Amino acid sequence: MSRPNLPFIATTAVVGAMAIAVPALASSDSSPAAHTAARHCSAVIVVSHGKRIRACLIRGPRGYTGFPGATGKTGATGATGKTGLTGKTGATGKEGLEGPEGEPGTARAYAVVAPSATVVPAQSFNITAVTSPKTGVYCITPAASINPSEDTAAVSAEVSYSTSEAPGLVTLNAQRKNCASTTFEVDTYAPTATPALTGGYAFTIVIP
Repeated sequence: MSRPNLPFIATTAVVGAMAIAVPALASSDSSPAAHTAARHCSAVIVVSHGKRIRACLIRGPRGYTGFPGATGKTGATGATGKTGLTGKTGATGKEGLEGPEGEPGTARAYAVVAPSATVVPAQSFNITAVTSPKTGVYCITPAASINPSEDTAAVSAEVSYSTSEAPGLVTLNAQRKNCASTTFEVDTYAPTATPALTGGYAFTIVIP
């Protein structure tokens, strides 16, 4: 059975390329492997020196990978998305356990002193005696652990036990000019333009 003629390639460049491959393809090898290879190749008819020759196109080696292209410009920033919905409020936690009782306060002695030179027992601590050697002067004796020569005290007016429930001017006399060195001296004055020692005013004393 005769093979049909394949189309003729007339392009000069193709003819020249195929003519270079002809010597390698014009082998006289008649082995079955050679015939099998010939059947599976891409055959063309080329013209070489005026002769029509059937030749196989052979895939050439892979070319080198080209250089990477330049990096493209950064795209525009997209629009900000919508704010998400607020989550549900969590359940209220259990109430914590009650803490231990704190330590006692730092005041070592205190008292509410009435104009009669007496203390209010329910509101006094570590005050052993109060005397009034003269009007408006009060000598207050603290517990033995407190030394008036080295410690100090804070005093303030108290109205509920004062005469006419009016506050007086209450001061601490640190040099104890009218009391013994083992006591605190508190002097009370009428709140006038010219203060003078005056009785009838209650006060509080705190010894830290």
